[in-house]
Amino acid sequence: MNHERQPNFLLIVVDDMGYSDCQPFGGEINTPNLQQLADNGVRFRHFHTSALCAPTRAMLLSGCDNHHAGLGNMPTAHATNQYMQPGYEGYLNKDVLTIPEILKDAGYHTYMSGKWHLGELDGFRPHDRGFERTFSFLGGGVSHFYDQRALSEFEQPNTEYSENGETVEHLPEDFYTSDFYTDKMIQYIAEQQDDKPFFAYLAFTAPHDPLQVPDAWLDKYKGAYDSGYDAIREQRLQRMKELGLVPQNLTPNEGSGEFEQWGELTEVERREAARKMEIYAAMIENLD
Repeated sequence: MNHERQPNFLLIVVDDMGYSDCQPFGGEINTPNLQQLADNGVRFRHFHTSALCAPTRAMLLSGCDNHHAGLGNMPTAHATNQYMQPGYEGYLNKDVLTIPEILKDAGYHTYMSGKWHLGELDGFRPHDRGFERTFSFLGGGVSHFYDQRALSEFEQPNTEYSENGETVEHLPEDFYTSDFYTDKMIQYIAEQQDDKPFFAYLAFTAPHDPLQVPDAWLDKYKGAYDSGYDAIREQRLQRMKELGLVPQNLTPNEGSGEFEQWGELTEVERREAARKMEIYAAMIENLD
């Protein structure tokens, strides 16, 4: 097979990041690498996602409606009449093909590093769905550090990491999801012994909660959000208009009225909200 004209693909996914958070889409969070890619590529304005994590991943990796792929709803959120019904199996089912399965048959190497959330049982892990080399977090959310602490009862209780189908018993003590996933993907690509093209899926858990960064990043955005979310929203909207991402006459959404305005919060509540946003922003710059 002639591979000269076959491109390599690197698909990078982040978890729970807002549309206007990063620099290329009007955000104040510093993402120079994303900015460079945007300046030399294309920015999309009508990309479709589900409101939930696993259904979106099912559509992204299969190209099919999430109900066809088995993730009609997110696992642990099924209604009683949905549980284990066709289209609601809670894992990426065998009715659809995945991108790596198709590309692997076309002569590609296929690598994955990061969050899977599409099935943790044998037969439904990444290496079962077309990925040749994998390091994956199988569940929905977990501590970003080596302790693998589960988040809540709502999240899947499974906090297991798997490499090439085998459970990872211990993570290194300096483990941090974004850093480790990136290094692992670089390793897979660097160790490739031939000139075949590759499909690489780098799926960050960040900035999904819990809000955590290595110590060196804790004060990266200190004070950046003290003006409150109303001011940040207005600044972002203006930048988005300048970039041509939204119409010039677009007005801010007035909201539902169910949540307190910044000026209605106590000083303690403001400090807490601003601090959460500081850590969240640092998580995004760190993964960039």
